[in-house]
Amino acid sequence: MDMFEEKDIYNEYPQQSKPSKKKIAVIALVCVLVLAIVAGAAFFGGTMYAAGNSVESEMPMVKTVLDALNRYYIDEIDWEQFQYIVAAAVANSVDPYTGMVEATPTGMQSLSAGLTFTYNEYCNYYITSVAPGSPAASAYNVLENGTGNVQLKVGDEVIAINGKTVQHLNSQAFNQVLSSVGDTLSLTVKRPAVSGDMPYYYYNFVIEKKLFHSPVAYYLDSDVTGLPSNVGYIRLTEFGDTAPDDFYAAVNAFIADEDKPNKLVLDLRGNGGGSTMMCGFIASYFVKSNGKTTDVPMAKYVYNEGGGDMAETYFYTQDTYTSDLDGTVYKSFNLYDKIDGFDCVVLVNGSSASSSELLTATLSHYCGIKSIGEQTYGKGVAQIVLTYENAKYELYITNGKYYIPTGDNGTTVFEKNIHGVGLTPDIAADASGTYYMSGDPCLKEAVDFFALSSADAA
Repeated sequence: MDMFEEKDIYNEYPQQSKPSKKKIAVIALVCVLVLAIVAGAAFFGGTMYAAGNSVESEMPMVKTVLDALNRYYIDEIDWEQFQYIVAAAVANSVDPYTGMVEATPTGMQSLSAGLTFTYNEYCNYYITSVAPGSPAASAYNVLENGTGNVQLKVGDEVIAINGKTVQHLNSQAFNQVLSSVGDTLSLTVKRPAVSGDMPYYYYNFVIEKKLFHSPVAYYLDSDVTGLPSNVGYIRLTEFGDTAPDDFYAAVNAFIADEDKPNKLVLDLRGNGGGSTMMCGFIASYFVKSNGKTTDVPMAKYVYNEGGGDMAETYFYTQDTYTSDLDGTVYKSFNLYDKIDGFDCVVLVNGSSASSSELLTATLSHYCGIKSIGEQTYGKGVAQIVLTYENAKYELYITNGKYYIPTGDNGTTVFEKNIHGVGLTPDIAADASGTYYMSGDPCLKEAVDFFALSSADAA
């Protein structure tokens, strides 16, 4: 393949066919390239197979099927869609992270309720986030025998969606129910009773989806989390297109909190990763080396630059980012310089992958920031992104491995690859996210850690 043009961002693994552990996304990192259409490339029209007899000589079964369809099939065939399906099937068969998808436009808004979910080994489903300002955040209980004027909460167990019971459905069936509900989402949830004869209360929330930018990063204060007033909380769900915009807003909300918290919980549980460029911008809020927050190496990347020739480069922090959405230029600031006595912990679990692991390792090495939770996913490979037919289709190809920073006594080496292994958190805790925030084991460990570190500092 020739005539590549390098772009200035790194893309995530495509949503439509992301590999998963418990169906959780694992995200690609690396160089985004554009594939020019080369004369003689396969195109299923006319002869419908590759020039130069490559199909006949190397894949005779494919050639036979194409010839047979062309001669005998009774109806019209959408050859463009056929071509995409065949190409995607070939790409998806290579490894869990290589795949082809139809590209989706980037945008700030989508029709959304503003909810995310997780499940346990019994396929009980729980709400893991309610985006601030979302339709879900403003929904109230409408069940006749429900108790009180309540709102949805993280930790609520989902019993039914639009009247269909979802308890104990496998994740694919749950997602099918969720994706078929249309613009109105009726959600029946179960919540432990605080007092009274019944062990649980049941609530029903009717949520009208709307065009809404569901932020991938947001700040919650102690009134919402139940944490001590000196502890703020930022949830970061992915390193996608809006991550710099949303994280910038979240960090500023943390600083503007009238309680003046100087401790921060950064929650990366369930974050499958995304762009290394977004990761580098977010890291610059914490990392400083030799007096600078930009151009600090986060990982070494060893990759196939084409034809089997191996090369290496580095991923770096960057303190300036220009939004691809509206052209806004964001400038980060170092939180250690901004807040007296600043301290931070990172929450991770088995669904924290790729850029989440890279950020966790970077903050650990350069800042000594502790991680709390469970072993991370372990994705130490990355993909190039090739586009086809004016960027209508995207092809993701695993083409390299990255190595995280380690070292003692001020040294930094890049020798450790976490693929298939993951990161072991400094403090172990149940990180399933199925708990209400007030009972979340990870948050309890974070509070204990901050209290102990403050006592040691005194």
